[in-house]
Amino acid sequence: MTLVKNLTIVTMNQRREIIEDGALEFTDDQISAIGKSADFPDRSDAIDGTGMVALPGLIDTHSHADQSLLRGLGDQMHWVPFLQKVVDPYLAKRSATHSVLSNTLSMVEMIKSGTTAFVSPNTDPRDTMSALAQASAKVGIRSIFCRFTTAQDDWASLVARFEDWSSSGSSLVDVWFGLDIPRVMGDRAHPDFYRRVKEQSERLGVGIVYHFCSEFEDAAFMVNEFGMTPAEWSRANHVLGNNVILINGCQMTTQEIDILAETETHLSHSPVANMKMATGILPASDVLHAGVNVGLGTDGALNNNSYDMFFEMKCACLLQNSTKRSARALMPEQALEMATVNGARAIGRDDLGSLEVGKQADCILVDMASARTKPIHDVVSNLVFSASASQVRHVFIAGRQVVKNYVVQGLSEPDLLAQADAVADEIKAITAEKRESLWPKI
Repeated sequence: MTLVKNLTIVTMNQRREIIEDGALEFTDDQISAIGKSADFPDRSDAIDGTGMVALPGLIDTHSHADQSLLRGLGDQMHWVPFLQKVVDPYLAKRSATHSVLSNTLSMVEMIKSGTTAFVSPNTDPRDTMSALAQASAKVGIRSIFCRFTTAQDDWASLVARFEDWSSSGSSLVDVWFGLDIPRVMGDRAHPDFYRRVKEQSERLGVGIVYHFCSEFEDAAFMVNEFGMTPAEWSRANHVLGNNVILINGCQMTTQEIDILAETETHLSHSPVANMKMATGILPASDVLHAGVNVGLGTDGALNNNSYDMFFEMKCACLLQNSTKRSARALMPEQALEMATVNGARAIGRDDLGSLEVGKQADCILVDMASARTKPIHDVVSNLVFSASASQVRHVFIAGRQVVKNYVVQGLSEPDLLAQADAVADEIKAITAEKRESLWPKI
């Protein structure tokens, strides 16, 4: 049993209650009690949360966890050369060891930043799921690996593997479909394949994730090739619904927003990567107003270049306020909802996303005793606009403390960083991007 006292608790419950001088108690993997510190007995082993704020663990709904070893190699590129020069060569030549190392490095960055669950789309079919699951268990983070699924896959074999993954019994790891859809000239549609994927996803109780209406080119391609907008195409091909997360949606029309709302399809918004790659701007405030559930995602270390959900929350607000020319276009409370309760809803977990009795004990403690977060006139404003991921002091996932006083508990972080440094030149050599620094190195 774990008890934390003397802190502010941003519960994210239905009433969005904030408990000052609060206490949290975890029993095994669940929250067993929550309330005022005065209502809990003194315990010598209680964690003193003075100066800290408790939040539900953040949920990253779009996070390419296998790309951290590529950090900095895809800068100043649009999406097609970005894929052709960096991502595709890397995936074709990287080793299984590199894959696990990259995923592990990303996971460690995530938990130290307060992310307790993530969705990794387009997980490479050559990756060994058991190895990724072991890495996830070692770090202690909740992972959803979306196995990249194409019409060229052997269907019977694929279904058998999904059945094995679904019955593995892992409490931290799930495997979803990372769906391949047509996006560029030459891509073909496979309606029967999409229908089979949707049917199997519902039978197995897993989700579907795919990049949707992300770039101007792929949105225009859908209209020119099929005579339908991307949302119309997705609806016609049976790949919308409440077990589907669409990524980006930067080019959506008002009609498409309505289609997503009607079908209860979720959307993941990645403002930092969208701005960095100049892919477009999701009208997030309009989408939320229409009733679409919108989560937040970092995209990844290659085109973000980090997995920092605190920065994502701030940028989500700034981007909407700037484009809408209104300082209230997206409120900090909405950004925090996107990173917590909305993310939990998107991944189908009603036991995550808020701090309430009976829910999973996924909790982060943010140390607000910093010049950048004092004084606290409005705790939500300070969390979204002022706080840094580096202020995440303690992290609990399923009741297990995975970060204690800023230190990862499940592995040696110095050893991990040394491994990443050791393969840096090798990783750069297998990509087709050879750009050197614009400034001379001496």
